[in-house]
Amino acid sequence: MLNIRKINLDLNNSNLALSTRIETSSKSALSSDWCNVIRVKNSYDLSEKYQKICQNHHDDNKWILMINPENDSLEQLSMMGKINPEKILKVNVNKVNINLEHIKNTLLKGNCSAIILSNAHYSQAELDEISRCAAIGKTQCILLQKSATQQLH
Repeated sequence: MLNIRKINLDLNNSNLALSTRIETSSKSALSSDWCNVIRVKNSYDLSEKYQKICQNHHDDNKWILMINPENDSLEQLSMMGKINPEKILKVNVNKVNINLEHIKNTLLKGNCSAIILSNAHYSQAELDEISRCAAIGKTQCILLQKSATQQLH
């Protein structure tokens, strides 16, 4: 005698296992979209990146948090009217202790449309964790890093 329910159950278990794998891979792809490392060549390139990020992530209800920004570039863009400084929060790590846990908690809260980290370096595991938190909080995380050949002012 053939038990039809057992066959259906086995098929359903196979489908569940397959859908779980698909869901997991789409989650990891989704979370990697929330964290980007961008190389910056010089001060002019940095100003362009700041302007583009501020324009792309402008949201009247959310902040753009910049950790360790280059103030000269921001002031110049503000004076030129290319960015709105009213929605930008700046934090200098020399004055405030900011560690990975602070960054993850800020990403998870979702109060910012973007968080920009200047000259921050993290391991791949830390970047994966940052990406996960950014995806949950729907906050874009951008790491601006100097190119090895040139220095920023």
